[in-house]
Amino acid sequence: MNVNKYILNIKHEETLMKNATLMFSMSLVSAVFSFSSTIIFSRFLGPSGYGVFKTAISLASTAAYVLDMGVRFLFPRYIAEFEDKNQPGNIARLIEKTLLIKAIFAIVILISTWFFSQTISQIFFHSHDFDTLVWLTMIVFVIIFLDVTIPILIGYQNFKLVALASILVPVTHIIIGIPLVYILGINGLLLAAALAFIIGSIPGIRFIIKKAKRKVRLKGFSFKSAVINYSLPAYFSSIPSYIFIVIIPILSLFYTQKQVGYYSFSLSFFTAAQLIPITLANVMFPKVAQLNAANKTSEAYKTFKRLIVIYTPIAICGIIFSIPIIKPVVSLLAPVFLPASNIIIYQVIASFIMGYFFIAVHYVTAINKLKMATALNWILSISFGTLAYYLTSLTK
Repeated sequence: MNVNKYILNIKHEETLMKNATLMFSMSLVSAVFSFSSTIIFSRFLGPSGYGVFKTAISLASTAAYVLDMGVRFLFPRYIAEFEDKNQPGNIARLIEKTLLIKAIFAIVILISTWFFSQTISQIFFHSHDFDTLVWLTMIVFVIIFLDVTIPILIGYQNFKLVALASILVPVTHIIIGIPLVYILGINGLLLAAALAFIIGSIPGIRFIIKKAKRKVRLKGFSFKSAVINYSLPAYFSSIPSYIFIVIIPILSLFYTQKQVGYYSFSLSFFTAAQLIPITLANVMFPKVAQLNAANKTSEAYKTFKRLIVIYTPIAICGIIFSIPIIKPVVSLLAPVFLPASNIIIYQVIASFIMGYFFIAVHYVTAINKLKMATALNWILSISFGTLAYYLTSLTK
């Protein structure tokens, strides 16, 4: 690749790349703390206990994302558009209506859990001894489900606060989690996760309260129309991608908690390798949505192509440099998980390749090409799910 052309692509997207660099730098710090928490707590709990904890967290995340109904796409698109048009009243209405609906959904789920807690415990944790764990999982679910700060901040393109939240959550989880896991075990670690999500959202919530005020009269915005014409179609197109969240509960149905623990550990490396493509995709989304709303589709497409060009050498170098260092790192930091080192290598390679699809999915979703987004999500999901099932079978 011509170096001058590569630099030219970066210059054309200077503002976007500044935001991406900021987010990536902060996400890298976040990843260090997240990885540190993985090492610390996996050593506390061992493969089996860590598998139970990750299953609980994944159940909470799965329920939150499945009931999201496209909000993670709705907020970035419409808030970016309303902010550009100086319509804070529309933003306030969008947030208020969404939170009201989410609160109703959360109450229904909590009531349902009351009746089926023992069944949930038996199916996913393989024991009735974890009934208390089910309720702590539901507490985490409610917090994740009602926390809409990140998609709102992305809509405002306030990537500093997005990055700050990504650091506060893992740091707080470590600080609070160490004493709680020592005293209460898995239950304490789940409680620490709930508190970490709350604390991490506080700066973003303060910013949103200041910005989303009814300063101007509403100008023809229909919340119902936005949900029906964009949010729900975007939600259904993204359903296949939920495999990335629900994969651990699914694997827990077929494999032992020890095997799930090994896979969960390897998944942290997959997530780390996703930092760059996800960062690029997130900063691209509101810009492309704004350009598309202004009928500047050609400029939106050029932005997408430039990001693909920028990402390619990063992906190649990431694969080349990560492969030889994975086993030594695992051996040094968490030798009990050394049997998972080979599947970690496969995870990292797959993550960099799938990065192209993540960027593409965000692009076609931003320009409202939801059929194409659905097709890409199915390719991603089937590939990821098949690989996950195979890799877990390699552990013992």
